[in-house]
Amino acid sequence: MLRKISLYLIFAFLCTGSLAMAQAPKKPALSRASQWKPEKGQYYFTHALTYSYKNKAEKKEGEVVIYIDPVTGTMCFKKENSYGETGKNFDFIIAFQDGKYIYCGSDEAGKKMKIVEKVEEVKPDAETVTQQKEDFNTYCLPTGNKRKDFGWESTEYELSYARSEEKDKLWLTTTPFGIYPLYGFELIENIASLPVSFDFTHIFGARQLLTEMNSKDVELKLKSYEPNPFLAVTRGYPEVKVGD
Repeated sequence: MLRKISLYLIFAFLCTGSLAMAQAPKKPALSRASQWKPEKGQYYFTHALTYSYKNKAEKKEGEVVIYIDPVTGTMCFKKENSYGETGKNFDFIIAFQDGKYIYCGSDEAGKKMKIVEKVEEVKPDAETVTQQKEDFNTYCLPTGNKRKDFGWESTEYELSYARSEEKDKLWLTTTPFGIYPLYGFELIENIASLPVSFDFTHIFGARQLLTEMNSKDVELKLKSYEPNPFLAVTRGYPEVKVGD
């Protein structure tokens, strides 16, 4: 009897050991400290915002992913999960808080290239900021409803329009990083466009993130904000000037 028990325990130990080896933990993600090297053309994004959308006007739906470095607020958009074929020549686009955008891709001949552009509206002056606050207080009225979105408190608003009787319900939260690189994507010309509009630099504050909106034309909802690392390396893309 004791021999049977001993054999059973040995067998169980061996099985447990094999299972532990088979379920070895995944290799840890790279650290920002070692990978964030802008001076070498290397940007490591640790987190991502993922939105689900439905463009009722164009009868399209899907997801949009925006990679983020929470420390600086720098954002990155990849062709395969954000702007798609609207920016078919560009592999990824990096957006900075000061309004600088870096477009990395290839020209029509397949040669790698990098274009750098400054979108001034992404960093508004004091007068514009004052006007934004006035417009927000005029056209965005809180309903009193609140909720938690991924650890951030969101508030529901009713958005009205100066030249229309329409009103839309939306939810906003305040983030520790600036949001204008996302909202400023709408201002990029002849490069790429997102499947739904995030054109809110004229009314939302710099840290006011849209977490949900339901309008006549669009349904938009933040599905997640979570670790989702992406390493963008720009140094292999020679810079060209627009018009070259």
